[in-house]
Amino acid sequence: MTIRTKLKSIPVGALFEEYCSESSVHGVRFFVGSQRSACVKLTWLTVFILSLGGCGVMIQQAYNKWDRTPVIVTLSEVPTPVWDMTFPAVTICPEIKVLNTRFNFTHAFETLQSEWYQMRRPKNFTFSVSDESIGKLKAIIHHCPGVYKHENNFIFNFNHVPEPERLVDFLRNVSLDRWGVFTMCSSTSDARCTNYMQVTLTNEGICYSFNMIPQEQMFHPDVLHHEYRYLDRWDDVGDGEPLSEPLLKVAGSGLDAAIGFNLIHYPLKIDTSCVVSNIGPSFSSVHPHELLLCQLLVQRGRGYKVLIHEPTVYPDLSKRNIRLSVSQTLTVALKPNIMMTSPELAKYSAQKRQCYFTHEHPLRFFRQYNQDNCELECLTNYTLQRCGCVHFSMPRANETRVCKLQEAHCPSTARGVLFIRKQHRNSTEDYLQQCDCLPACSSVRFDLQITQDSHTEEREVRTSIETEQELQARLQL
Repeated sequence: MTIRTKLKSIPVGALFEEYCSESSVHGVRFFVGSQRSACVKLTWLTVFILSLGGCGVMIQQAYNKWDRTPVIVTLSEVPTPVWDMTFPAVTICPEIKVLNTRFNFTHAFETLQSEWYQMRRPKNFTFSVSDESIGKLKAIIHHCPGVYKHENNFIFNFNHVPEPERLVDFLRNVSLDRWGVFTMCSSTSDARCTNYMQVTLTNEGICYSFNMIPQEQMFHPDVLHHEYRYLDRWDDVGDGEPLSEPLLKVAGSGLDAAIGFNLIHYPLKIDTSCVVSNIGPSFSSVHPHELLLCQLLVQRGRGYKVLIHEPTVYPDLSKRNIRLSVSQTLTVALKPNIMMTSPELAKYSAQKRQCYFTHEHPLRFFRQYNQDNCELECLTNYTLQRCGCVHFSMPRANETRVCKLQEAHCPSTARGVLFIRKQHRNSTEDYLQQCDCLPACSSVRFDLQITQDSHTEEREVRTSIETEQELQARLQL
């Protein structure tokens, strides 16, 4: 008789009782036995089934957690020398947008406003401000405070007057002279700092960027329009030539490896009516400014907005910035946080590892993927769909037009609406979900430690006129 035949001849109950009696699994032997009551057997059976159910639930939870986040972020135990890193990019945006020696915005605006509100004028009334000047006023208001763009502003009665045909070129022409603002630049790594400087077109207007990749490496040239450039060389704006130097490397740590700029404002030449952070004319004396990567000094007058970012990131100062307020010295210490993702994780989906490798999420306008560039492109696409036009600083194709002044409120509204939708990602129309802007798998973020100190005009003046003998005499007191 075969073993299978013998097993078939044994009753199932007896076979189950023998298994339970001989099993090494704890609790199973209490399922059977003539000496145990039915209540005891049922209790142990219930406990065993509940234990199996609990184990099954825990296994399911562990699997779901692994399925959602199979990647674990750990700190590398191998330190990276700071001199192997690329120096971060620094974008500086003056809050003063107009040089009154090139166009007197305050005088033209106040004159036009005064003549407009001289009510009861005849229908054939002629304004002393020419249509060309009115068009220039409208162009400058593009990056003035939002109060200028209120629907009740009298300027919207002149919508029939065209803005300058080359809007961005005009805004560059009336902006602060870069050579007048940056009078000196110094670096431990390379004394020729201006070789790494570019004039940048941002949502804050005309800004200055240090150590950022050129336009040819930032954008796809076959998609981008050709009306104006977003990034221009410092020496020859508009020549279209690439930067003469590669990105600057970090020389070391501490103030000895800092980057230094001297920034100067001329109070009689700047127009303070159109200021991003404020409104209304203001007159004050301004002294030389000193700005280092780790030391930032702004004297009396309007300040700057500064953004520290990766060289491959196109600056968007509406998301984050450091404001250099008046008469203060700021010391900024940067601590880089480098995130590197192992190539072996490429076999997992981007949603599981929560990041994109460079080749996985190509952008339409930008050559290199990172989260900031993706979100800027996402905002551009949303603005175009909502407004039918885009802000002049947004990347666009030839067939996309720039919003006129009467439409300038729409891009600002679109940015706010997109931010609100960012908090509620359940809508099928959520653009951020459609854009899927995950962080890049290899990126650098900077932790900032900022300290500030007051810097009075009296101290500067006294230091500048005090002789060496007077200084020694004062120190010996």
